[in-house]
Amino acid sequence: MFSWLFPATCELCGETAEETICPACLAGLSRIPAPICLHCGAPTAGQQTDPDRCEECNGQPRPFLLARQALQQTDESMKLIYALKYHHALHLARPLARLLHELWEKTPQLNTHQEWVLVPVPVTPARLYTRGFNQAGELARHLADLRGLRMMNLLERRDTGVLSQTRLGAGARRLNAMRAYQRQKPGWLKRRRSYPPHLVLVDDVFTTGSTARACATQLRKLPGVREVVSLSLVRIGV
Repeated sequence: MFSWLFPATCELCGETAEETICPACLAGLSRIPAPICLHCGAPTAGQQTDPDRCEECNGQPRPFLLARQALQQTDESMKLIYALKYHHALHLARPLARLLHELWEKTPQLNTHQEWVLVPVPVTPARLYTRGFNQAGELARHLADLRGLRMMNLLERRDTGVLSQTRLGAGARRLNAMRAYQRQKPGWLKRRRSYPPHLVLVDDVFTTGSTARACATQLRKLPGVREVVSLSLVRIGV
């Protein structure tokens, strides 16, 4: 009765839809064009000299096996990200997680193992308190449900005095990210002698890769962890 009286409408086109992003708008969102850097996922247009890494990530540390992003930065993709993060549009999390599910299916390295565990990139306690949720956690939760996988909160973000890295340059991003992200240390984790070997780091955006590298560096320090993959919804700057 409620659905009949108040049918869902698509966030982008406004038409009535079963989910809050209709299939046509979901299919119309701009994916990352091939060819891409096999390490960080950036479009390369065939210009990279290293077959495994583009010029941007060449020389950077490689704590994660690979990073992939589902969408390019467009007005439509950023509208969805902002609605989810800043307007509490939690109803968008599941259809957006479907895009990560689609990206997963297109990433052969993720289909070599069945025991992947999803780890959301954390927000500061202050941000979690004011916002009421972690957008990466919502994406990871729905992706875990779609794929029948587990999700574990293994990281925490300390308050470095910089709530957002959006306005920082590349060097400042790297420094702030390395200071901000740490392994979570509640009592039950201290008793663990081993962790799942294959972890997927989930985030909403990927800009310079500083956050993914900092988080993957911390995860690789956990006993038993062998591989970390980064999956993000939107690549900023494409």
